[in-house]
Amino acid sequence: MNKKVSYLIVLTMMMALILSACGGGKKNDEASGSSEPSASASQSAPAGEKAKLTLWYWNGAISDSSIEAAKAKFPNIELKAEKLPPGDEYKTKLKTTLAGGGDGPDIVAMDSWVTEMLEYSDKFVNLYDQGASEIKDQYLEWKWNMAATPDKKTLIALPIDVAPVVMFYREDLFKQAGVPSTPEEIKAKVKTWDDYIALAKTVKEKTKGSMGTIVDIYRNVINQLPKRYFDENGNFIGEDGHVKQAWDTAVKAYQSGATFGMSSSSEANAALNNGSIASTIGASWVKGDLIAAAPDTAGKWRIAYPAGGVGNQGGSFFGVLKSTKYPKEAYEVIKFLVSPDNLKKAFLEFGNYPSTPSVYGDADMKQPDAFFGNQAIGEVFGEAAKDVVVSHSDPRDGMVEDAIIQELTLVDTNKKDPEKAWKDALENVKRNLQR
Repeated sequence: MNKKVSYLIVLTMMMALILSACGGGKKNDEASGSSEPSASASQSAPAGEKAKLTLWYWNGAISDSSIEAAKAKFPNIELKAEKLPPGDEYKTKLKTTLAGGGDGPDIVAMDSWVTEMLEYSDKFVNLYDQGASEIKDQYLEWKWNMAATPDKKTLIALPIDVAPVVMFYREDLFKQAGVPSTPEEIKAKVKTWDDYIALAKTVKEKTKGSMGTIVDIYRNVINQLPKRYFDENGNFIGEDGHVKQAWDTAVKAYQSGATFGMSSSSEANAALNNGSIASTIGASWVKGDLIAAAPDTAGKWRIAYPAGGVGNQGGSFFGVLKSTKYPKEAYEVIKFLVSPDNLKKAFLEFGNYPSTPSVYGDADMKQPDAFFGNQAIGEVFGEAAKDVVVSHSDPRDGMVEDAIIQELTLVDTNKKDPEKAWKDALENVKRNLQR
């Protein structure tokens, strides 16, 4: 055999091996039934083509001007933002999509129920694979961790806003009642729920202005505690004492005569406007509700650090579904949308408080608010946001709380014995858990 023939044989064998290797990869893909690109591969749009991304959100989840800014910032991306109805309808639509029952978007906004989505973590792009760990320090740790799996290895969403709980109160009515009336005095002297109930009772007796409802108080107390209804292993812990503590505090406030009666939202709004409600503890977004409900009281309200500690009621996230063809571009979009500057813009435009503490000290975050007597309310929100306590969440939390609230409402509306109502609530919870 001459050298030329030998060379041709060797060359032929090499080509066969190369073709076999290439063909083998394709067969493996076909055997696995996967024809979709891997989201973890950070696939980008081909050169010269735009990555088409659809984003689901609801009104107020993010500033519309920030979405327009994202469209301008990323000329290689065609971003279609779809504004959907909020609340349970939105969550149900997302869950249906994750279960394979609908056409999904690339990017989704999620509320504080993001913890319920962790069981679907395999349906989301792991944002740590896209470099999210590089920006983690920009956000409040408790907020960031809400979207991380228990083993901290997967992150399904980036934080948007937070909703720390504070006290909203009528300074004029507090002064009239002779109780602490400045934010500084309230923080120093109204530290516990017993302190607050005693103060509210005095205000009610001297001005006829109530505190929140029995249900409001229960929800606030339970949200301030480091544990709620289930432990990390899914065991029901509602009988351990802390839930009864929240119940008893709400009942004590009700029995003091200081609470506002259970009523319709229109009646509550009227009470806020006419002085029948002098204080309430609620999330930072209550600011907007209060301004809309009580225009005649402009300049009379103030905000203070809450009694009992700080809970959180709301706040949103952006995640990327694994079904997207362009995880890299989708991540870059949400990273831009939740940047400190854009979150500050949202606060200034419509009051959503940022999850990025680096902006809390900015001058425009401390602007006087005329409705709140020119108080720099952003300072109170920022202080409270850093102190939020977050308890373990479970998909069954809502079912348990609904059963408790149903019985607690009967204490107010039907004058049901509180101890009998508590026992009935627990029985209803246990019955539901056995289904």
